[in-house]
Amino acid sequence: MIKEAKSNYFPGLDVSIAFPQATPASIFPPCVSDYYQFDDLLTPEEQALRKKVRECMEKEVAPIMAKYWEKAEFPFEVVPKLGALRIAGGSIKLN
Repeated sequence: MIKEAKSNYFPGLDVSIAFPQATPASIFPPCVSDYYQFDDLLTPEEQALRKKVRECMEKEVAPIMAKYWEKAEFPFEVVPKLGALRIAGGSIKLN
């Protein structure tokens, strides 16, 4: 179960109730979270990468996003984790 984020401004406020859009996508059935059937357009490798990214976001970013949102700061500590997934950085290939 995902730990519920609490607001510092409003003690006792459950962010997932106040902002249902912050609910992790893995909780929704596929027909709800893939409105345009985008998943069908991806190769198996791309689907696996999308799954890894979603798991990382839910594990590493979701628990801290309310804290950073309230402070209007960026969580730079997640950048190396995104780099490990090979989704951060340049994508231009030089000849």
